[in-house]
Amino acid sequence: MPEGDTIFRTATVLRRALAGRVVTGFELVAPKVTPAAARRQVVGGTVKAVESNGKHLLITFTTDGEDVVLHTHMRMQGQWHVYRPGQRWWFAPSKARVVIRTDEYVAPCETPPVVELMTVREIALHPVLPELGPDVIADDFDLEEGLRRLRAQPERDIATAFLDQRTLSGIGNEIKNETLFITRTWPWTKIGELDDGELRRIVLAARELLRRNREGGPRRSRFVLDRRQLRSVQERRGLPCYECGTAIDVGFHPNEFRKSYYCPSCQPAPQPA
Repeated sequence: MPEGDTIFRTATVLRRALAGRVVTGFELVAPKVTPAAARRQVVGGTVKAVESNGKHLLITFTTDGEDVVLHTHMRMQGQWHVYRPGQRWWFAPSKARVVIRTDEYVAPCETPPVVELMTVREIALHPVLPELGPDVIADDFDLEEGLRRLRAQPERDIATAFLDQRTLSGIGNEIKNETLFITRTWPWTKIGELDDGELRRIVLAARELLRRNREGGPRRSRFVLDRRQLRSVQERRGLPCYECGTAIDVGFHPNEFRKSYYCPSCQPAPQPA
């Protein structure tokens, strides 16, 4: 499932293939296009920038007027590809909602749920992008701002807060679950119950996991010789914990459909005083 590490890696690959190149073809299927962006001609312009922001991918094009930005969000199933012209695609072309063509490369995007084209100035009016929290994987991640946003709602549990992209951008359910295991944090711990040192340690552990997975290959949180042990708790309900042997359990949070996988022994609930 795409999380911040996946989109960061995708942006890196697309940037290497497309940045600075002239666009020779630009195809969109059922996009959301603002009137101002619709008046701009992308073909003939260049790919100016390819950037990730959490789980969002932004490609900026120079045009015959104001620069425009293509915003895609993969949610649970979208995927970008890069090919040489004439190379056979790994998926049916009918599933592509975006195709960017240059003389050197073709970049189609397979079944992205969100495809939007807007001008650079219109990004400030977007309903989601301006509200995103600090991007946890970014080199310039603003840790103090992330902690401030977490502290703003002390009654939220840590698992729910970590998935709120307006608080911290780029953490998905797997990174959340694995981070909480690594830091031995019970998923239902309230933000207000964590002191500053504990909260900082948990956020930095999530950042470390994302950054260690940004180069490619299957996502992993266990860096051991047995490569079958990719993760500690995610999707391992009923299986023994690698650390203590206790069966991994799963639980839910109010108003949140994503589950928390955890080890009841390594991540115990706090005992009443």
